[in-house]
Amino acid sequence: MKKPIFLKLYLSYLLLILAVTGIILAIVFRSFGSHAVETSTDSLKKLGMTLKYMTEPLLQQGRIDDLNASIRRIDADILVRITIIDSKGTVIADSERTAQSLTNHGSRPEVVAALSGKTGSSVRYSTTLKHNMLYVAVPMTSGGTPEAVIRLSVPLKDIDPLLDSVKKHTLELAVSIILTTLLVALVFTQVLSTPFRKLNKASRRLAAGDFSTRVSLKSGDEIEELADGFNEMAEKLDIYFSELTNSKEELQSIISSMGEGLLVIDPEGKVLLTNPSADTLIGSARPAGRYYWELVRSPKLNSLVDEAKQGPLTDRIEIEEKVYLCSITPIRAGRAKIILLHDISGMIRLEKIKKDLVVNVSHELRTPLTAIKGFTETLLDCSSGKDLEYLEIIKRHTDRLINIINDLLDLSELETKEIVLAAEEIRLKTLLEDLLTMFDQRLKSKGLTAGIEGPASDLLIKGDPFRLEQLFINLIDNAVKYTERGGIVITLARSGDNAVVRVSDTGIGIPREHLNRIFERFYVVDKSRSRKLGGTGLGLAIVKHIATLHKGTVIVESRPCEGTTFTLTLPLPA
Repeated sequence: MKKPIFLKLYLSYLLLILAVTGIILAIVFRSFGSHAVETSTDSLKKLGMTLKYMTEPLLQQGRIDDLNASIRRIDADILVRITIIDSKGTVIADSERTAQSLTNHGSRPEVVAALSGKTGSSVRYSTTLKHNMLYVAVPMTSGGTPEAVIRLSVPLKDIDPLLDSVKKHTLELAVSIILTTLLVALVFTQVLSTPFRKLNKASRRLAAGDFSTRVSLKSGDEIEELADGFNEMAEKLDIYFSELTNSKEELQSIISSMGEGLLVIDPEGKVLLTNPSADTLIGSARPAGRYYWELVRSPKLNSLVDEAKQGPLTDRIEIEEKVYLCSITPIRAGRAKIILLHDISGMIRLEKIKKDLVVNVSHELRTPLTAIKGFTETLLDCSSGKDLEYLEIIKRHTDRLINIINDLLDLSELETKEIVLAAEEIRLKTLLEDLLTMFDQRLKSKGLTAGIEGPASDLLIKGDPFRLEQLFINLIDNAVKYTERGGIVITLARSGDNAVVRVSDTGIGIPREHLNRIFERFYVVDKSRSRKLGGTGLGLAIVKHIATLHKGTVIVESRPCEGTTFTLTLPLPA
């Protein structure tokens, strides 16, 4: 059970007051006791000096009986025991007992001090009288040497009534002070704890959602600053909560209006949130709390969820004969994942129709174009003048159409999932040397140089020789087409478990804004130059697909007027 701050403060004050009062009383009592003993000691010393002059003549004359009678009369008057002790510690006379019945007093501390010429005092328990006694011994000297000691003693119980009276009055005063202080502490604690109780009640209302709660305090101290800070915090929380509520409503509206299916799952795979599109897809109105694999039965989705631990992941999956683009993004430091399912079945169907159309049209165009080319070549053999010029134009454009159709058919074949590579071991350097011989005539006609650089030992890879020839022919052909001076360098290298082939030229280069699109089909940087050189815009798309089929990558680096470098990375056999 929690203790109120009022009780804590009050108990703290109570304990502090009691502790301080106890310490003060202990000091006062001890001081009074010490003072009473010191006062009695001084009185006995003065009395001893007086009695010394009275008893010295009797002692020097040897009148021991008279000495005993004298000190007993004095004892009866002043109630102080008087004992005369010689230099050897033997009791000569005593006011209360006979000297013969007393033991030697030479070892008593006050006697030892007096025999040394000083006034001695001591407080100790008397086994004879059964209570504490105060002893004061005064030396009786003759010629500077103590010959005897006069000792006076009084019981300390005679001082106790005085001390008891002092203690009584002191305790009465202490109780009065304690009661007054506790009353003041009660009022002070009440005043101090009231603002905190107000703040506590206000904070509870604020925690319950009442953001209009305010605390009004005019104490003029830090507590007032605390109340002002609380009010400012409540005002900001009200604003933030309103903004958060609006943002949440907007987000909920956006999520509800999304055409894509949205699922948020926790690390265990339980669904935390869905939108209406996802509910329709999985066929459940209340999927929250269920495992996603119970709702969406797709082994590939399970695999993607497991893989998407370090970062976002996107891939295609099939659910109930439909194709979805699945995007998985981890959030909350891996404590949840967002699954976004976009139905692309229509796009896939349309893409297939377009590919089929391209293939069918290409097949249908190949035959008439071959016929046109054949008859054009026949006419070229028997024509002259303007007719010959026109026929050359027809033949050139017919060849370009045939090249486009052949590239389209090659690209369509590469894009099909059923394609199987005829893989075998290939020596890269040997393959490239053979391919360069195909371009000797074109290189010489343009005055270009070409060479292969790399390690002394040939790099062996595993791949389809026909497809790789097709890839390198496209790269080298582009380099020759767009280079007017300088040359081409093919560099071979090994990087870890990969073979790296760089095809560099000193040609016209490619502007930066075109670099991220040059692997798209039919994309050309300079269309007029491409038509003039017979380019189809499909060569680099074919290069990209062949590299991907071989589990490799191809990237490009280029600067206008400085040349271009294509870097192909292919895995080496294990």
